[in-house]
Amino acid sequence: MHARTLGLGLALLASVSTGALAKEVDLVIEDVTVIDTQTQTRSEGRDVVIDEGRIVAVVASGAGEFEAAATVDGSGKFLIPGLMDMHVHTSIRPVHENSLKLMTANGVTGVREMGSDCVSPGTVYMCLGEMRESAAKIEAGEMVGPRLLVLSTFKVDSNRPPNASEGQVLYAPFDADDGRATVAGLAERGPDLIKVSQEMHPDAFTGLMAEAEERGVRVGGHIPMMFSIADVAGMGMDTIEHARDLPLDCSTFGEGFRDQIMRKVRGEDIPWPDRSKRPAGVRDTFDEALCAPHIEAMVANDVWYVPTHLTREMDYRAGEESYRDDPRLRYLLDLQVADWTRDLDRTAQASPEQTADLEDFFKLGLTTTGMAHEAGVKIMAGTDANDTMVFPGFSLHDELGFLVDAGLTPMEALQAATSVPAEYLGRSDELGGISEGKVADLVLLRADPLAAIEHTTTIEAVIQGGVLRDRAALDGLLQEVRENVEQMNAHMGQGG
Repeated sequence: MHARTLGLGLALLASVSTGALAKEVDLVIEDVTVIDTQTQTRSEGRDVVIDEGRIVAVVASGAGEFEAAATVDGSGKFLIPGLMDMHVHTSIRPVHENSLKLMTANGVTGVREMGSDCVSPGTVYMCLGEMRESAAKIEAGEMVGPRLLVLSTFKVDSNRPPNASEGQVLYAPFDADDGRATVAGLAERGPDLIKVSQEMHPDAFTGLMAEAEERGVRVGGHIPMMFSIADVAGMGMDTIEHARDLPLDCSTFGEGFRDQIMRKVRGEDIPWPDRSKRPAGVRDTFDEALCAPHIEAMVANDVWYVPTHLTREMDYRAGEESYRDDPRLRYLLDLQVADWTRDLDRTAQASPEQTADLEDFFKLGLTTTGMAHEAGVKIMAGTDANDTMVFPGFSLHDELGFLVDAGLTPMEALQAATSVPAEYLGRSDELGGISEGKVADLVLLRADPLAAIEHTTTIEAVIQGGVLRDRAALDGLLQEVRENVEQMNAHMGQGG
């Protein structure tokens, strides 16, 4: 009897001790299917334990000893890392906060802001210091929005007006010395990335790239029109945006097009090439073999590719009533809708033949993205949010669909918005996956995104830094944006 009593006492003591040692945590997502893009694994029946903004454990459901302040039933649901949009424009004052809320409501927990500065203070564009203030407020939980992971400069080009201001001179270099001075001047402002435009003088670009290389400053954006992808990859360009240059370089038309621009810029008495002929010219002379040196240069030089297929979709769909009558327009200010409508109207003036050419060019963009991915180029999902018909937050899901159309698997498309951006940022240890120690930026879905990529839109909850927003809270954000839009439209309509 004594032994039995002792055994029972020890068991009771162990039970009490286990309960006493249960770790107190902020949140547990219970019995969920975890899709960890970083390890390319899918694990059913897991508890994801979150405390102080980070994941502290991912264990078999019920296996851990945790006392949670809050729990979420994840049974039948799917957990993915928070999505990152690697090409957005949120620094436009009237749409800044609305854009950030729309992104959060759509599961976007981090962005690379590709225009985070102003040429002159007091314009519609926010300056770098103001964007840093927003970034700090978001991190502190004082503003709703995704993490502003990268803040680039305003776009650098060579379109310097007469009597240019100091800011305009800084952002519009015209020769090699100017290009070096631009890097030096912008470096003092401390952006994370210098963004370049396709409208740069070749000498200014060469000088800028040389100075950036010496200073270890990242450069990304558009390729100046007289250079090829292989050219700029060899110069050290960090990221290439938009699916227009790779198709161009995969055609015999492209070489002549770029050469004609270079000769014109160098002073030859020849006309500029006709850009309207580019889509058909690229399609008619496209040759996969011509892609090889450019894709190989991207791989060899560790150039990241952000194709933003959405921007090419608008080129050929601008005249379609179903495309223009998008219900998501209700989340935008009248002035933005009017600006988009003007752009759509201009683009829709293309003839039926030109529209067909533009659609073919769009499809070549998908084809070449698939080729680049297959060869080992690191693809990142980006949307160009706030460009015409590119809706903040919503459109990232559309772009993921285009990446699958390009040949990526659903897992690889998810990686393009999670683990690959984390690698680009040098933050794979804390972002882009679902494992112990990672920042708790997560999206809970009602349907399996590996079965169909469009299931990324079935958002049940978004967790950012451990802060949970359930479906009701996300719908509340969308309603806040609509109410804000109505108020601002009314105010502007009264001449305010």
